[in-house]
Amino acid sequence: LGEYQLIKQIGKGSYGEVWLSKHQKDRRQYVLKKISLVNASQKERKSAEQECKLLSQLKHPNIVGYRDSFELEGILYIVMAYCEGGDVYTKLKEQKGVPLPERQIVEWFVQVAMALQYMHERNILHRDLKTQNIFLTRSKIIKVGDLGIARVLDSSNDMAKTLIGTPYYMSPELFSNKPYNHKSDVWALGCCVYEMATLKHAFNARDFSSLSYKILKGRTPDMPTQYSSELLELMRSMLNLSPEKRPSVNRILRDPFIRRSIQLFLESTRRPGTAPNSASRQPLPPSPSSAQQLQRQQHQQEHVRRPPRPPTSAAPAPQPSMPPFSSPSSRRNSSSSCTSAPSTPAPAPKLPKSSSVASELEAEAVPESAAARLRQQRHHPR
Repeated sequence: LGEYQLIKQIGKGSYGEVWLSKHQKDRRQYVLKKISLVNASQKERKSAEQECKLLSQLKHPNIVGYRDSFELEGILYIVMAYCEGGDVYTKLKEQKGVPLPERQIVEWFVQVAMALQYMHERNILHRDLKTQNIFLTRSKIIKVGDLGIARVLDSSNDMAKTLIGTPYYMSPELFSNKPYNHKSDVWALGCCVYEMATLKHAFNARDFSSLSYKILKGRTPDMPTQYSSELLELMRSMLNLSPEKRPSVNRILRDPFIRRSIQLFLESTRRPGTAPNSASRQPLPPSPSSAQQLQRQQHQQEHVRRPPRPPTSAAPAPQPSMPPFSSPSSRRNSSSSCTSAPSTPAPAPKLPKSSSVASELEAEAVPESAAARLRQQRHHPR
């Protein structure tokens, strides 16, 4: 495949295949998605083109990096960064019932929230957020991936209407076949954080009808007892039956508990010999810090040169027993296959700024200046 050497297949779905590959010149590993367009319908072609367009335009430390895309003999190839650390779903399975420390949960939670904040500010819904689509780099930085069914809204007040996603993480409004917006992603985020805290799904059932009944009943799942009341309250708020009562990701990132946790994380990374995900619980510092500080810290970590290491690959995450509730053309297999190596794509057209941002988002928005400077920087090789 020209500049790319295929190493091994690491995923397969109705859409095509996912391969781990190596670039012939820079010798880095990338994930290469193969999507057959030979017998593709117009809808499937549009979905593939949409993924390429979205990936090429989204530049954020916590979103899987896009490198390139090209078509060859009826096959669309999408080249992305490779997440050597695997996915969060697999990491939780590896815990074998041992709860994660709160600091680890909050670090993952905050980074996923920052990725969603970036998307929501551009009126983009993820629509399939789950622990299998949340990846880790070698340096343990979170990357949100699998944007193939993401939808760009005309404005932040627009409501999507397509029933799509993975059942365990679907919001009540989706089960009710009602229009939905960015608060549906917040519900999925709540499900993911609950899963990180309990090592099990927030809502589980043997079939789709039972799962639908459980979620629409509106009963918040039992909360774990070993974590702080602040974290538990955030989980409850994200899993509120009413989307209007759920916090936006901007409000989540402005929560005093989250801001103090970010400051604690930043301070721990500056202290020699202190791991960011240390299991020890320490008092939270009094002064809050913005999410953008953490983004800058991650950006610096991503560009630190490291000595070469033998290639490693993450095994694909086992899929949940209940299949995704969507058509084969709109779902893609999730595996530990996205990459974290920094990419150097050609400059992409700038996404339009929303002209009608909802008043809630305007009132709660975290200052964007630092994130804007970060997005303007060109990614360069380690």
